[in-house]
Amino acid sequence: MNSNTIEIRENEPLASLTTFEVGGPARYFVRIASEEDAATALAFAGERCLDTLVLGGGSNVLISDEGFPGLVILNRMTGLTVEEEGDTVLVTVGAGEGWQEFVDLCVARGWQGIECLAGIPGTVGASPIQNIGAYGQEVSQVIARVRCLEIATGKSVTFETEDCSFRYRESTFNTREAGRFLVTSVTFRLARGGAPVVQYRELAERLSGISTPTPADVRDAVIAIRAGKGVLVRTGYESFRSAGSFFKNPVVSRARFDRIEALLAGKGGAANWAWPLPCGDVKVSAAYLIQSSGFERGHHRGNVGISPHHTLILINRGGATAREIVDFAAEVQRRVLDRFGVTLMPEARLIGFGSSPLRCNRE
Repeated sequence: MNSNTIEIRENEPLASLTTFEVGGPARYFVRIASEEDAATALAFAGERCLDTLVLGGGSNVLISDEGFPGLVILNRMTGLTVEEEGDTVLVTVGAGEGWQEFVDLCVARGWQGIECLAGIPGTVGASPIQNIGAYGQEVSQVIARVRCLEIATGKSVTFETEDCSFRYRESTFNTREAGRFLVTSVTFRLARGGAPVVQYRELAERLSGISTPTPADVRDAVIAIRAGKGVLVRTGYESFRSAGSFFKNPVVSRARFDRIEALLAGKGGAANWAWPLPCGDVKVSAAYLIQSSGFERGHHRGNVGISPHHTLILINRGGATAREIVDFAAEVQRRVLDRFGVTLMPEARLIGFGSSPLRCNRE
């Protein structure tokens, strides 16, 4: 089916477009490479009153076995422009560019600011939506603006940093404005020749033999750490069918943390599993709560399980259905809630399940 310059397919399989490699078909599907393509696709959806789903790298989604009943838009907008402002560079990148390829480009050109975010699968357009972060960096620290199309109207809208409502793994694009905008490009404010800031303990230990690490050193160290956890979706590395971290690290009150700490007293276990926040709350390692609830690395049930390298990663061991994965996730969530009184919130987006199959209430 053609709609002007784009080809819209029907009943298109989606599993191969996600890192979980599960999920049913899209009722309609289109690949876009420009804002014009996007506007045409959105007009098609609007004329037929279709819901839309935008996919990039498919690395943070779990699509139901029934698939998606509307229009799936595969965002492949590319391109890169650079503006120089003294020691700062403003880099505008098409939303469909690969995230790791962009990190590598920045490192090669000596642009500092995202080297700790190496190895995160997906595309540039997904980075502000999820406010991706790792090893002491969050992408919100370097985002200058986000250009979008409003899905309902096709109108172009630009969000400055302060308009994005960035928080831990959150932005306006996945909270109060979820599903309202399609990201077309992101502009980053990076430091030319800047020295990386190494704050994360595990990363600092790996770099301890280098007196003055460069962004390239940091990027390589992060890649090595991720490889050891089996979460790199890259040729030449052991990886698993997963969405990376399935749950967010919960933020709890100090009183709740004290109760959790008391439950774990004398159990041994992990060091550095909780991080006090300036507001008085405490961010807690979801992986440690999961492990302390009886789910060891490598634990599995049928085709679904826990990664042998990291407790926070749920994996498709081969042949799993989306329902099997979400049922396993619900069991993990329930056990942590029963033991610690904490509801783990999914970081992966659950698509096509109707009402949420997981608990969504907060502490």
